[in-house]
Amino acid sequence: MMKSNRLAVALTVFAYVISLAAIPYLPDQVAIHWNAAGEADGFSNKWVGAFLPPLLMTGLLIFMKVLPNFDPKKANYGRFQKSYGIVNAALACFFLSLHIVTLAYNLGVPVDVGRLAPLGVGVLFIVLGNYMPKIKHNYFIGIRTPWTLESETVWNKTHRLGGKVFIGMGVLLMLTAFWRGDIQFVLLMFVIVFGNLYLIVQSFLYFRKEQRKRS
Repeated sequence: MMKSNRLAVALTVFAYVISLAAIPYLPDQVAIHWNAAGEADGFSNKWVGAFLPPLLMTGLLIFMKVLPNFDPKKANYGRFQKSYGIVNAALACFFLSLHIVTLAYNLGVPVDVGRLAPLGVGVLFIVLGNYMPKIKHNYFIGIRTPWTLESETVWNKTHRLGGKVFIGMGVLLMLTAFWRGDIQFVLLMFVIVFGNLYLIVQSFLYFRKEQRKRS
C-alpha cells in the first residue's frame, strides 16, 4: 500500500477515534450545517453528527479503491498511481478537518466555521491543482467533458491548464473567508462556476483545434 493510501486510512481511523472521545461530552443535538453567515441552521442526534463523517470517509476510501476496476481505461491508473493516492489522502484530510471543526464547535470551542470552511476548500483546490496535470486519461477522475474523453491530447492540454486554474481558484476561495454572509456565498459560487465553465469551454476549443489539424 502506498504511503498516501496508508495516510488516508490513518486519517479515517483517527476520525473514529476522536468521535469516540467526543461522544460523552457532546450535547444530545449537535450542529451539522451552517448558513452563509456562519450560523448553525441544521442539527442532528449527536451519534449521527459524530459518526456520519467518519462513515462517509470510509465510503470514500472504498470508492476510491474499487473505482479503477470499473474504468475501461483501468491500465492508465498505474501511470498516475502516486497522484491518485495523494488526491485520496487530500480528500480524507479535508473531510477530517471539517469533522474536527464540527466537533470543536459542538464542544463549545469558539471556532468560526464560516471562515474556516472556505479556507479548507481553497487549500483542497490548490492541492488538486498541483496534481491535476499528472492525472492520465480515464473516465472517472479529472476534468471529464465530451472532448477530453474523446481525445487524450485534449485531456492532457485541459488538465495542464486545469492545474493552474484550480490553484488560482483555490487562492480566490481562500480570500472569500474575509467576507461574511450572502456575499461570501455569491463569491464562492462565482469562482467555482466560472472556473469550471472556463475549463469546459477551453476543452472544446482544444478539441476543435485538434480536429482542424487532422482535416
